[in-house]
Amino acid sequence: MKKIAILGAGIYNMRIFDLLKDAGYYTIAIDGNPQAPAAARANEFVHLNFSDKETLLNYVKNNPVDAILPVNDWGTRPAAYVSTILGLKGISEEAALAATDKGIMRDTWQKNSLPNPPYFIFSTLQELREKIRSVGFPCVVKPTDSGGSGRGISVLQNEKDIEWAFNFAIPFVRNNRLICEGFVEGTELTIESISVHGQVHILAISDKVKPDLRTRVATSLNYPANLTTEQLNLVKDTVKRAVKSLGIHTGMAHTEAIINGDKITLVETGARGGGGHIFHTIIEAVSGVNAPVAMANLLTGEIPDLNHIQQRGSVYRFFNPPYGILKSVKGMDEIKNWPGILDIGMIKQPGDVVGDLKNSLERAGHVITSGLNRDEAVNLADRVEETLIWELEPVPVSVPE
Repeated sequence: MKKIAILGAGIYNMRIFDLLKDAGYYTIAIDGNPQAPAAARANEFVHLNFSDKETLLNYVKNNPVDAILPVNDWGTRPAAYVSTILGLKGISEEAALAATDKGIMRDTWQKNSLPNPPYFIFSTLQELREKIRSVGFPCVVKPTDSGGSGRGISVLQNEKDIEWAFNFAIPFVRNNRLICEGFVEGTELTIESISVHGQVHILAISDKVKPDLRTRVATSLNYPANLTTEQLNLVKDTVKRAVKSLGIHTGMAHTEAIINGDKITLVETGARGGGGHIFHTIIEAVSGVNAPVAMANLLTGEIPDLNHIQQRGSVYRFFNPPYGILKSVKGMDEIKNWPGILDIGMIKQPGDVVGDLKNSLERAGHVITSGLNRDEAVNLADRVEETLIWELEPVPVSVPE
């Protein structure tokens, strides 16, 4: 059995271990949390801070594996470092850095004539105040490297928002670098791809639904994206070029972009599969490609079968109840048994505050639907939300912006 070290054993990663074990791989879960939720799903669990690349290197040297698979941004750079030193398949350290630092990413795309908004890198509130007019309002401020999940991202409408946005982002900054970008109007897309020997294959594309919040957290991803043929070709061509320019010649990439008519603007790319349930559930529901197994094939020297990529319907709907303290949610037991429901669950528990979308980690729960096409999957997700009954207590503070 080929051994795969998987960097990350969080609650969203459970199914990855099941799929790889079913495909005949020996899975080693590595996580800094001694109570990692997915630990029991692996053949073996190692409590280790994999974000420390030297610690990870020492472990793998003494416990050889056939491949290292990062499933989040925290593991991307350590995986590239260790794989390079030990001669395992993967991307280079330079590519991993470009895929996790949004400043380097933007600079790389700028050099390769790929579509960026106006932007600048800064470290202090004073720098932000001095340079923001070069971008103008509205604009977006975020850490260049926060580990993903939309941490510290906000939209600024005017100068009054500058200090709030800076203070909102700072707790999530890992490298003393932030970025300010021009706000781009349009429909935001997510694009999942896998690169095999430098050839980028597009697996699934969604369009996002976002409430009008300054934190811009998505509440629904609908597959396949509602694009014209011309727009679809533009998206595919641009994303392939963007992924290649970052040096992601082997493995998954999760790209976000904004489309407005015949114009596309890149948002970011991660050198891993999409977060949450995208990598292990939604990509397969849409394309028919089992992404974790395809990735394991690739990292262990096999060529995954990508000859029959489909475009079925799926929806990743995030529950967005009114602001309050959660008492209970009724209807889930019934919904679980409906045809076309791939997964439904809650993150928030009774007693937790819901309806405060500071980042994607604050979502209350989710449902994943499937269908023969987009409309079928969307209609099913709508029916789920109409069926759920939320019982909430008011919070004795003002409603968040």
